[in-house]
Amino acid sequence: MKWFYSGSNSKSLEELDCLVNDVILADDFKHEEFIGFCGAWESEQLDNLASDLHSCFSADDSWIETSVNISLLAKGIKHTSEAAAPQFEVHGLYYHQFIEVLKAALQETAAEQYHLFPFQEFWMLSPDAQPECIFGEFYSSDTFLEEDEKIQAQLHASGCQLETIIATVMLWSDSSHLASFGTALLWPIYMFLGNLSKYMRGKLTSFAAHHLVYIPKVSFCDSALVEFLN
Repeated sequence: MKWFYSGSNSKSLEELDCLVNDVILADDFKHEEFIGFCGAWESEQLDNLASDLHSCFSADDSWIETSVNISLLAKGIKHTSEAAAPQFEVHGLYYHQFIEVLKAALQETAAEQYHLFPFQEFWMLSPDAQPECIFGEFYSSDTFLEEDEKIQAQLHASGCQLETIIATVMLWSDSSHLASFGTALLWPIYMFLGNLSKYMRGKLTSFAAHHLVYIPKVSFCDSALVEFLN
């Protein structure tokens, strides 16, 4: 309790219980392993681990590493076409096969809540009022209904008896830090399925985002860029 009430005032009673029950009273707790412990050094080791992309992306997780070429532009330098511009090879791009990610999304527990077939939703102010169509989800949109009708008509014309559904793929991208402390970051591309209600899709606990691609950060200083172009 002396430790709890001294130093930082941001500690909570829940954190204190966690320290005692999950750390000190843990079966594998050995106090001798804390001899020479330094929080700053341990934090630095975690940051270094996060900076090593190979430690984050294992081949066992079906991550594929590749490189891409980007055309470089510079102020005051003109080229006849984009193909004639210098190409810079960016290493360390990791990605999943799109079809495999889609298969995994359809096999997980959350798939039980997917709306696989479109429908229209209406609201009436009163029993005598004119019904008003509600647009709030992908699976109740006009586009979803139209595409489903096209696919079902094609299957009927071909005599196919297989059940066919539409998977509405939504892609999102934003930069993300790999650790709470440090500067290591990647630019991920996530995949969501619009077949899941937006009220469930927006919950962090639903784990609705599927990791598709991780793009490495690329930066140039002016002198290095000029030297490369020359």
